[in-house]
Amino acid sequence: MQIQPQIHNEYGRLLSVVVGVARRMGGTPELEDCYDARSYESVQLNNYPSEEDCIEQIKGLIEVLESLDAQVLRPEALPALNQLFARDIAFVIENQFIIPNIIDNRVEERDAMALIEAGIDSAQIILMPSGCNAEGGDVIVHNDQVFVGVSNDEDFDRYKTARTNYAGMEYLNDEFQAKEFKGFELLKDDYNPRGGSLHLDCAFQPIGRGAVIAPQLFKHPNDVQWLKEFFGEENIYECDTDEAYDLNTNFFSVSPNDIILPTTAPNLNQWLVGQGYTTHLVKYNEIVKMGGLLRCSTMPLQRAYDE
Repeated sequence: MQIQPQIHNEYGRLLSVVVGVARRMGGTPELEDCYDARSYESVQLNNYPSEEDCIEQIKGLIEVLESLDAQVLRPEALPALNQLFARDIAFVIENQFIIPNIIDNRVEERDAMALIEAGIDSAQIILMPSGCNAEGGDVIVHNDQVFVGVSNDEDFDRYKTARTNYAGMEYLNDEFQAKEFKGFELLKDDYNPRGGSLHLDCAFQPIGRGAVIAPQLFKHPNDVQWLKEFFGEENIYECDTDEAYDLNTNFFSVSPNDIILPTTAPNLNQWLVGQGYTTHLVKYNEIVKMGGLLRCSTMPLQRAYDE
């Protein structure tokens, strides 16, 4: 199957998308093997989600995507490996499929994408060089802008939850010189999910006519102010601390007007409907316990921009 990557923003009409898999997850990890704060908390609280529940919730997401005419592709299910969050191991900017350097704990997930990558012309695949780190959750394409969640060297060396470094952002900036890249440093915490943000899409995401933001997760208040001025405060929904903990920013847009949202975001749902969006609710209360939600589970390959 031939794949033509094409991504210019987060809300163009979705044509094809990779969705993570929950089969063969490998059970509950040991506490010392957790590499994000929400999973660490779930193991501590003895409520880490079961494979069966995750399979069921992923199935619900896929049913909504297919009902909206999106083609759904899946990575190969590898044994004893959590592959739910397809967003991070590869991402698309314009017509380029980018393979980044990700956290060592997740490198095995790369192998599961082999068949999908085989359908993409090699001229449209970028392999980021050693030392240039990024994960797809930190990269948000917004037309002429690319927003990047980035960590300075001190945070990158200190925290497992720091996944994208300045070298990674600068490399991408060199590859896509027509776009304006803007980095946002986020608070990081490897153990307390309320104390920081794993990726930029856990703190902020654009929608067709605005954005949703969790301002308390940004390291620098002036970055929050910049976003408010860029999108217009009247077009922004601000998540409170509980909504940020529930990853309400991590929804998934299927078109400029259609947004897939977890059932655990009633206030955001009400605001979006009031703004004229159509929301499609899915149950995702188990998967969120592993530190990701709907955007994390989806890696768009192609969107159309005819609306």
